[in-house]
Amino acid sequence: MKAPLVVFDLVGPMAHFRKFYTNSSSLSYHVPPRTTLMGVVAAVLGWERDAYYNRLGLAQAALGVALRAPVRTLVQTVNLLQTNTGDWHGVQSRTQIPTEWVLPKSQDHRALLRYRVFFRHQDPGLTREVARRLMDRGYAYPLFLGVAYCPAWVEEARLYEADQVTWRDDDRETVQLDTVVPVERVELAGLRPGLRVLPDRLPLDFNPDRTLRAIANVVWEDQARPLPVRVKGRRFHLPDDPDGHWHVFLEV
Repeated sequence: MKAPLVVFDLVGPMAHFRKFYTNSSSLSYHVPPRTTLMGVVAAVLGWERDAYYNRLGLAQAALGVALRAPVRTLVQTVNLLQTNTGDWHGVQSRTQIPTEWVLPKSQDHRALLRYRVFFRHQDPGLTREVARRLMDRGYAYPLFLGVAYCPAWVEEARLYEADQVTWRDDDRETVQLDTVVPVERVELAGLRPGLRVLPDRLPLDFNPDRTLRAIANVVWEDQARPLPVRVKGRRFHLPDDPDGHWHVFLEV
């Protein structure tokens, strides 16, 4: 579809994107899943929880994400209140849950997590409204990196018209891919020493009852470097991207 595209950096000091297959320990993805990005867009627009799954689902919206700063993880045990018993002050026993946090790899206290998000919708007016709110910092609800104690904000929001975006679907050319990508869409080509390629299984879409509608096995470079790959299917390039750097949406 020919439609405008909004790009923005989602920034914050720490994150926790709980893996859907984790057990009693809360493990985290290193990058926000597509379902988390759906929630970010819904928060910007002021859409209520459980009211946006179809409108931002795979059939109507396209979302992609790229890691823009190296990350590390840290596991700490969190003491949770037994709120189901009405104990809001921690007088009774607490539940201790090992929780994995995503942090900037840099030890500089000013370092931040940074994820570049790509969004477009089959309704061009909706894409433009998201871009306007992001550029004005007029979010309807606060933004978070996964959970409520990981606040986030947006930087470098910009809108690209359809004719500014270059599309290709030639899988014979090796390109530098910045975004998280489903494994069935790429063939790794000429990996150089030092690259840290990580795989995982990400949720992509919800049913209205919050059961998962789509899941994908994906890969990305965990130190925020592009991967040399041959891409199957459509990829896109923006006018201010470095030469040879391309992106894809999280799709099945």
